[in-house]
Amino acid sequence: MKANRKTLPGFMISAPASGSGKSSVTCGLMRLLTQQGYTVAPYKTGPDYIDASHHSRACRRPSYNLDSWMCSKQYIASLFRETSRGADIAVAEGVMGLFDGAASRTGKGSTAEIAKLLRLPVILVIDARAMAQSAAAIAKGFAELDPDLPFLGVIANRVNSAGHEKLIKDALTQKTDIPFLGRLPYDAQLKIADRHLGLHTSMEQQEEWYDQWAAHIEKHIDVKTLVRRARRDVSDLPQLNASKARWASVKPRPFTVAVARDIAFQFVYQDTLDLFRHYGGTVRFFSPINDKQLPAGTDWVYLPGGYPELHAKSLAKNKRLMAQLRKRIDDGIPVVAECGGLMYLGKDLIDESGKKFNMTGVFDYGVTLHPKKLTLGYRNLKNVDTDSQQVAMKGHEFHYSQFSVNKESASMMHHPSRTEETIQDGWRRDNCRAFYTHLYWGASPKWLKLILDQVDLKRSQTSK
Repeated sequence: MKANRKTLPGFMISAPASGSGKSSVTCGLMRLLTQQGYTVAPYKTGPDYIDASHHSRACRRPSYNLDSWMCSKQYIASLFRETSRGADIAVAEGVMGLFDGAASRTGKGSTAEIAKLLRLPVILVIDARAMAQSAAAIAKGFAELDPDLPFLGVIANRVNSAGHEKLIKDALTQKTDIPFLGRLPYDAQLKIADRHLGLHTSMEQQEEWYDQWAAHIEKHIDVKTLVRRARRDVSDLPQLNASKARWASVKPRPFTVAVARDIAFQFVYQDTLDLFRHYGGTVRFFSPINDKQLPAGTDWVYLPGGYPELHAKSLAKNKRLMAQLRKRIDDGIPVVAECGGLMYLGKDLIDESGKKFNMTGVFDYGVTLHPKKLTLGYRNLKNVDTDSQQVAMKGHEFHYSQFSVNKESASMMHHPSRTEETIQDGWRRDNCRAFYTHLYWGASPKWLKLILDQVDLKRSQTSK
């Protein structure tokens, strides 16, 4: 089922607020369309790793993040065009409510901004279990707030009876021009568990859950009509270069990067892995829980975020790998750690229960989740030391841990605004760097170049 490239079907699944069920509906639609023979290109608005990982499970194709705060509009359009090649349909999931973003006046970072940019009509998922005709008022208000935003229709979620459905459908038909796509009854067996950073990860989810959601949607939603209505013109996205790639062509610089990936470390943007390979990299995954040594031929190490606090005991038991990592860092190998990776490189980690576990001890700080304290927000990091090579990097923080003690000095800072305090980040020991910020590498290729320069220097020193 190959779509005409100028009329690639696609839509954005959004909601009035978080918790409306858009992630479950998205995964169910992705799995159903895949079962029906469509090649689905999946996307997630905003800086979310967990939802994107569920998308990849649902349609067996990497999901990409679309974030207009961390990336330019041109970059997003290029990413979307490149990664939707070969697909029959694009399915994107929004973040929070449809109009929620990083800036209240401009809508920057919102689902609505991305939907308009890529001409993705919106499916609004409304949790209508405690309302009837009021669902039409919500839909009408959302549609009229931005008349330039196209709507594909409304799905009434958690609506169990046909009578309840009729009240909502009649109100939408009489009061709005937005099509009613159907209702989805509540089923407790379809609920996905969550915890402090969001839903349980895709690694923890049973395969049957995706199939069950696909069957649920197939039973209640006219997906064939939905796809037919989702045709969209992608031949001329306004004010954007239709042929510009995400990154400029480069001469490959062969290297091997060891990327931590297991139940404790899995928060990696697919776009980041693409960037590594674009520059000539070979990506080799390893498990800090199970593997006793780094992959052979490792030139540098990437320790992304995840849930080390849930697996601190298992991580602490793998002393052999931690010892090798400390030695390689002492020898000057470049290492980049983000959030969960930062926690792993400290002296110790205190979990929610207050129990302390020894970590690698590369840096002189400790991290605790006892008590939990939420830190959330976008970051634009710049060097503190003006004598160092200047590399500005964007990313986001989202964690409940905090330093229990920190005797290290930060190498970078984020300046939120004139009225807010400066946020420190980026702790460094030789070529090893640890950040609380999850970095968006794709929009800052200069950052990867700096790491590869250190790899080249290390190689030259070793060969002498």
